[in-house]
Formats: sequence, C-alpha cells, structure tokens
Amino acid sequence: MKRRKWLLVVVALVGALGVVSVKLGGQGRSKAPGPFPYDGTPLSAEAGAALATGGWSLSEVQGPPLQRALTRPPAPGQSRWVVFFGGNGPGYLAEARSVLESLDAGRGLGLAAVAPPGFDSSPGKPSPEALQAGARAAVRWLVATHKVDPASLHLVGFSMGSQAALAAAHALEQDGTPARGLVLMAPFTEMDVTDKGLWGRLWTPDRYDNLSLAAAGLPPVRVLHGLADGALPPAHGEELARRLGGSFQSFPGVGHSELLKHPAALAEARAGLDP
Repeated sequence: MKRRKWLLVVVALVGALGVVSVKLGGQGRSKAPGPFPYDGTPLSAEAGAALATGGWSLSEVQGPPLQRALTRPPAPGQSRWVVFFGGNGPGYLAEARSVLESLDAGRGLGLAAVAPPGFDSSPGKPSPEALQAGARAAVRWLVATHKVDPASLHLVGFSMGSQAALAAAHALEQDGTPARGLVLMAPFTEMDVTDKGLWGRLWTPDRYDNLSLAAAGLPPVRVLHGLADGALPPAHGEELARRLGGSFQSFPGVGHSELLKHPAALAEARAGLDP
C-alpha cells in the first residue's frame, strides 16, 4: 500500500515538472497579444443548408488539407473575385458570407471563403502551419476549379485571417500569377492562440507571426484598423503597413469585431476592390 502511495507521488511530481518545463519553454519568446482560445465549431447540417442558398454553394477543397469552401460565382460580364479569410471564431463561413456580401454591395463579384482546419467542420487541428497550408491550397483550388484569373483576384483577411491572406498572396506570387490586391483588416504582427481549457493553460501557445510574411513583392496592400481594438492593437496594423509598403487607415472608436460592420471601414475595403 505504501509503495503504491509513493508511486502516485512520484507520478504527480513528474507530471508537475513536465508542466513547468512546458510553460518555461515559452518564456524566452517575445510578448504578443493573447493567448486567445481557438474558437472554431462544427458546421451543422441546418447551418450548411442555410448557407447554400441565393446562388451560394458549399463544396470541398481537396487540398491537402481538406477544407469546406463557400462560393458564389460572378454575375455575367463580371470577372473579379474576392476571397475572404476570417478570424478565430465560431460560424466562420456564415460570417464570411455576410462580410463578402457587404463588400460586394450588389456589384456581382465572384465571392469565396474557405474554412481552415479546425473551423466549420474542416477536418484537422488549427495551427499556424495548417492555416497557411489551407490558404495556399484554397487560392490554388479557386484558380484551377473556378477558372479564376489571379489578376482579377482580391484577397481580404481579418484578424487571424490576415496571416491566411498573406500566405495566399505569397503562393500566387510564387506561382507567377500574383493577385490583384490585398486588404488586411485588424491584422497583427505576432499573436498567440491556444487550445481551450486546461491544456491551453498548460501548453505553450501557437505563435502566429505575420512579420515573417511581410516581404516585398506582394500586391498593393491596404491595412484597416479600429483605434478601439482591445484585442490586436492598431500599432500592429501600422507596423505591417509600413513593412509592406501599403496604406494604413484607422477608425476612431471602432473595436476589433466591430470593424467588419463599420460602414466607413467597409467602404475603404470596397475601394481596394475597385478596378
């Protein structure tokens, strides 16, 4: 009995030391906003059916990685497309559809969003690597499957999706077919995201780093940021705009998620989609 008790004590000590070592592993890193919990949720059959209405279609990007895609083809005589990469939250594709329709404003643009791994039933675990791989696969799938001319393709990324938009822009640049434009809404320089619950508090969070993607040679960039953003400070947007050689527009009194519904911010984003 005593031997079993001592064994349990040893196991507990080893576990505690393991936790300490995991936490200490992240102490040498620079401070970044977060850690925010991953907040993706499954897409129910009812929600999927509601999305696939009004000319919209749900399909799969074979990848890898495998992802859920929501698309609406352009109106006759229109060739421009907008791809929206959303943030870290539930209802990824529903929010994307709403934002895309606001950006389109009745112009009949082709519209698309692809849920990254771990969001809206796209299989896999979310991570910076999965997000970037998914974004690259998404735009290459769109070009190949929907016969989209990258020269008429605009990429819009919000929050965590700013990294996806940058990765997609790099992929098209590497393919020799650069996108037409890039809009980053409430982006970050660096950001930490982790799992929910106990494990998220114990393990070192995932570091999302946009500075490593802020290289020359990308399409013209517009950066939009709310000055009341309590999650990702507007200084992050200013720094990215500077490194990318793009424009920066701020919006007083506008918070993080509010930016996606703010009329002036949406007007600025639409201006970046004009021919």
